[in-house]
Amino acid sequence: MQRNAEVPVWGTGTDGAAVTVECRGARSEAVVIAGKWKALLCPMETGEPCELIVRSDGREIRLTDVLFGEVWLAGGQSNMEWSLIDSAEGAEEIPAARYPEIRYYNVPKVEWDDGAEHRGEWKICTPDNAPVFSAVAYHFAKSIHHELSIPVGIIGCNWGGTSASCWMREEELKEDEDLRVYIDEFQEQLRDFTWDKFETDKMRYQETVDEYIRLKEQGASPEELGNYPWPPPLSPHNFGRPSGLYHTMLKKASPFAIKGFIYYQGESDAGKALLYEKLLSKLISNWRDIWDNVELPFLFVQLPVYGCDGNPSGEEWPLLRESQQLVSDHVSNTAMAVALDCGVEDDIHPRHKKEVGQRLALLALDHVYGLHIQSSGPVFKEMVIQAPTVFLSFNNLELEQEDETVRESIAGFEVAGDDGRFVLAHAELNEGKIKVWSDQVAVPRHVRYGWANFTDANLKNKYGLPAAPFRTDMSSRRDIQ
Repeated sequence: MQRNAEVPVWGTGTDGAAVTVECRGARSEAVVIAGKWKALLCPMETGEPCELIVRSDGREIRLTDVLFGEVWLAGGQSNMEWSLIDSAEGAEEIPAARYPEIRYYNVPKVEWDDGAEHRGEWKICTPDNAPVFSAVAYHFAKSIHHELSIPVGIIGCNWGGTSASCWMREEELKEDEDLRVYIDEFQEQLRDFTWDKFETDKMRYQETVDEYIRLKEQGASPEELGNYPWPPPLSPHNFGRPSGLYHTMLKKASPFAIKGFIYYQGESDAGKALLYEKLLSKLISNWRDIWDNVELPFLFVQLPVYGCDGNPSGEEWPLLRESQQLVSDHVSNTAMAVALDCGVEDDIHPRHKKEVGQRLALLALDHVYGLHIQSSGPVFKEMVIQAPTVFLSFNNLELEQEDETVRESIAGFEVAGDDGRFVLAHAELNEGKIKVWSDQVAVPRHVRYGWANFTDANLKNKYGLPAAPFRTDMSSRRDIQ
């Protein structure tokens, strides 16, 4: 449970019944109304494991081994959901994953709320339990626990293949002329829907998935295997419907007191990259409203490189990364972990998750816990043109001036003249700035860096943190207020 904050304890019962909650000598009372009750425990510091006792009508529920520490909600889609056992670091990490003060709660995945009870439970971090933890969240929790020596709880609330619109209330989408497209498109996809056809399509889809699994278990080559069958047939109950998981999962987690959010999502919204700044900004505001705290920290991952199914030079992901950067720049109490170097060209699910989780932890330690450590790579600040070269200033550049390998191997920069045609450029460290030029552009006007779905951009500071992609001319970006 979250330390140093009022902690809700909630449940169900018979209307009118009195409920008493006790913990560490503190006591709180509630009354069951409309079948539900919620009591608030006073703020408590971290300490030894304790008991939480709930009493009502002569009955008692006693929870043991309860810890107070830092609780974070880990949201997003498949790259946040990706389990430790399936990550590149899993084989090394799992046998040593004995951290009794790290706990993980996975919100039950509920596609459609049919009234059935779906129970989740807190799991202690052990080699038996850790394999199914979110790999990113595990490395985040491990880093926070190591640096602060306090218990860490993670609430996993994520689902692969989901748009941010799945995790927001309907009003945020319906009442915005730009974001309403998510609802309109979903309704259009269901225009000729029938349950009979859906059941037939669902059966065929499952057969395709079963065949994929069979071939994979037999060791089929990637060429023989092909891509995982996706997406599944659509129905009004589909997990990908706008606002669906907001109700069936996120709201179910919202009574928990938390310190903040970590978030890894955006792949499913790359087709509407220019809308993503507004979409993510509204999601952040919506989530903070649910927890009734407008300043809850929101730390998120910028999309890494990806070949986008044979379109490595495309602009969908650079535009979405730019939207993410704008959110980080303009939404208070947010911070973005740049992960450009953590992707791979031919897989939307890069297996290396350790650096992503650790970079999110650096942001938390710096911005949330006030340790004043370096948590950011180089961030573009200013351009000065001295034709035929351009000098770029950065915050957090801090390269090793004497390192010749760094000076001569910087990749990912492009320049353009008045015609707007970008060409690859040379780049080198020059008196604390990056000097950029190309023999093909006599008078440069614009510079961009890492501007492709998949790029070899490699600028990092001496802390190993990568530079955020950018472009100096954003006049072509549609202005969405």
